[in-house]
Amino acid sequence: MAEIAEPVPAARPFDSDTLRSGLVARFAVVGALLRFRTTIGADFALERNLGDYLCSLFLATLLFTAGYGAVLGMFEPGIQTAFSALKLPVVVLGTALLCIPTFYVFNSILGSTLNFRQTVALVFLMTAAVATILAAFAPIAWFFTVSAGTEGFLIALHFAIFAIALLYAERLLDSMRELLRAATGGTSVPRTFLTLWIVLVVAVGTQMAWNFRPFLTEGPFVTGTRSLCVEALRPAPDETERSER
Repeated sequence: MAEIAEPVPAARPFDSDTLRSGLVARFAVVGALLRFRTTIGADFALERNLGDYLCSLFLATLLFTAGYGAVLGMFEPGIQTAFSALKLPVVVLGTALLCIPTFYVFNSILGSTLNFRQTVALVFLMTAAVATILAAFAPIAWFFTVSAGTEGFLIALHFAIFAIALLYAERLLDSMRELLRAATGGTSVPRTFLTLWIVLVVAVGTQMAWNFRPFLTEGPFVTGTRSLCVEALRPAPDETERSER
């Protein structure tokens, strides 16, 4: 007689109290971000362990973006690997910090009931989501970085990975806002605002990355020059133009 298979136990819901168990436990927030978003939304709405969430999301963003930055710098191994590992967290976290005030103020104007701490937690949830997707693509990015010799191809590859990460983070942020709105009874903020804010985030992040260029090839930590990122779209001057200058 065939044995009856025992039912597979359901996954245990995430308990944010575990975040304070130690440094390694802080990174449990990454698994929760992927599997237990409803639990995170409920905790954010009640402001339960919000400080622990902020610390954990910050650390996850810092570690994962540093790792992906190191992959970027492996195109020319050496000091550039360390530079890129330091630069990318500055770009991602710096962009988030610069854009938090606009997210909070205009959310409030449009009827959101989220306070400032909840807003900061949401934005850092977005940066952790971006960092998680970057970490997922890091082995593939590393393989092409060390095996391909074309800088243009690698720029396109990394750009595509960042676009995928940002798209996922935007969807996550939108779903979390709706969870919090339902939990707190606030007014539904138009999705158009989120789209416009994401465009602002992309603009600020691109300009910050331009200021900290280069990431692939060897160069200074900060260029120290004042220019807009759109200058990267201009064709490089040919030898005749250079000699005239």
